[in-house]
Amino acid sequence: MNIYLRIFTTTVKEYAAYRLNFVLWRFRMVLNLLFSFFLWSAVFDKRTAFGAYGKEAMISYILYVSMISTFVMGSRTAEIGYEIQNGSIINMLLRPVSFFRYYLVRDLADKTMNVVFAIVELLFVIWVFHASVIAPRNILLFLFFFINGVLISFFINLMLSFVGFFTHEIWAPRFLFTMLVFFVSGSYFPLNILPAPLYRALLFTPFPYLFYLPSQVIIGNLDTGSLLFEAVASTLWVMILYQCMIFVWRSGNKNFSFWGR
Repeated sequence: MNIYLRIFTTTVKEYAAYRLNFVLWRFRMVLNLLFSFFLWSAVFDKRTAFGAYGKEAMISYILYVSMISTFVMGSRTAEIGYEIQNGSIINMLLRPVSFFRYYLVRDLADKTMNVVFAIVELLFVIWVFHASVIAPRNILLFLFFFINGVLISFFINLMLSFVGFFTHEIWAPRFLFTMLVFFVSGSYFPLNILPAPLYRALLFTPFPYLFYLPSQVIIGNLDTGSLLFEAVASTLWVMILYQCMIFVWRSGNKNFSFWGR
């Protein structure tokens, strides 16, 4: 346990060495948050409701989803692809630590740094613009969906990095995944304002369980009729993606080779 604690603290300290990169990343996230906030504030200037959402519920959803997505999507796994390409992943495999635990701890350190700043940014927006926000609800149920969302994101990010075992094009799949996630996982709007058939189809994919469902739960917007299905589906996606990740990892290891230096 002590070695993983050192990995966690070392990862956090890396941000002190690359402060500008981190500041620019957080600046980008603030701009995304303000974009969504102003967009929906403008929508409710001329109407009192949008679908099943009043202004307070929609603004609360947007602010919570911004904070949750910061934690869920924060990842250090992107560097694995480059380590596979240059062969340095061998150094990691020879260390007396679990490869997956190592990157899980690094991911948690990255997520912790991001979410601390995200909370500060969220409070700043609420204070400056006097936003009315619903207090967090259903904390235990939220934690269930939240943990599942973190694991789903972690396994998908690992698989995207393991693409490096099979091709040199490691950036494009991750870029496409990121663009897809922010449109179909409820980053800019609640998915249940979509046409019902499309919304139901999305529930069979892993994307709503990243941060749409946790955000809905924490504002108390629960559909009790589909809650059991959503809980089972999110758990199944965790198990399916874990098995897919292990399969890709083992397949990649069998075919892995690189030029020495």
